[in-house]
Amino acid sequence: MLFPTHAKLKSRSDAAQPRIIFASGSPRPMGNPRHYKYVWQVFSPESPFEGDAFLERAPRLCNAAFEKETDRLLDQGMTCLVYGFRLPRRDPASPWDLAHPRWQDREFAPSWEEDTDPIVSGDHK
Repeated sequence: MLFPTHAKLKSRSDAAQPRIIFASGSPRPMGNPRHYKYVWQVFSPESPFEGDAFLERAPRLCNAAFEKETDRLLDQGMTCLVYGFRLPRRDPASPWDLAHPRWQDREFAPSWEEDTDPIVSGDHK
């Protein structure tokens, strides 16, 4: 994982070719969207936090908001670092045995039906 600092971002940026750098996680949602929700944190020159503070405090964006934000940054000529992760959904259609200790302290995304985020490509919200 590439740690989110302004110095690292600057060293990987080229003003002539702004780009999205996937610093952690998959570059696109995969798997069954009813089982997992992907969320993203976008680190840019505008980010007020760095390092662990960024990872703890930066907004988590749904797929639609992530696409909008990265498009905005690229349009303004800014490279960004992206941190993506997936959360299991608490959904009746998911295969999880919620009584299993593996899931005891795990963070879950809302079920597919309760998730109000818009659907994007691949049917992910």
